[in-house]
Amino acid sequence: MFEKINLKDYFLKTQTILQTKKTNFSYEMLGRSLAANAFYPKDIYTLLLEQKLSTFLYTNNLNLKQNDFDGIIIPTSPLEKQDIQNISFFRRYHHEKPIIQFDFIFDEYQILESLVYGADAFIIFPKMLKILQLKKLYNFAIHLGLEAIFYIENKKDLNNAILAGARIFLVNDEKLLPLIPKNKALISKNIKNLHACIKDG
Repeated sequence: MFEKINLKDYFLKTQTILQTKKTNFSYEMLGRSLAANAFYPKDIYTLLLEQKLSTFLYTNNLNLKQNDFDGIIIPTSPLEKQDIQNISFFRRYHHEKPIIQFDFIFDEYQILESLVYGADAFIIFPKMLKILQLKKLYNFAIHLGLEAIFYIENKKDLNNAILAGARIFLVNDEKLLPLIPKNKALISKNIKNLHACIKDG
């Protein structure tokens, strides 16, 4: 579902784009714009816990007509020439479905931006951040009512995510599933979409 990417290259380029954003629209101004946000983020972990979410669609097709999925994962990486404003369009027309932002998150500004544009959660890469950074970003997200989904490719990613307090994992390797603690939410991929469940054993 998700092709292999050069994360270091993406992060460096995304950092440059982020600095431009901060210059044009400050963190304080971004925070003030929350007053105009009509959508409070959905609690994705609780929805997973209550088995109200099972299938996610990974798409950036604004003319989405399918209804055989519970949530939407939207790629917003600038390197894929996507626009974070697409989240607002999806939120407007699919407000009943949880929306997850797929981007390269490493700054509190991006998390606040996710909330402003209507995301319920975002995907974060433990591979690219230190444990203290992961904890700081995750705590900030939870404070805002957002959930972070940790993209796991190997044991080190998993260990760092667990130490950061992660509750939801997007697992890239089925061999890692037995290592995930109980009562954590799992999202795993197949050919067409993503499936989610709570690990209870």
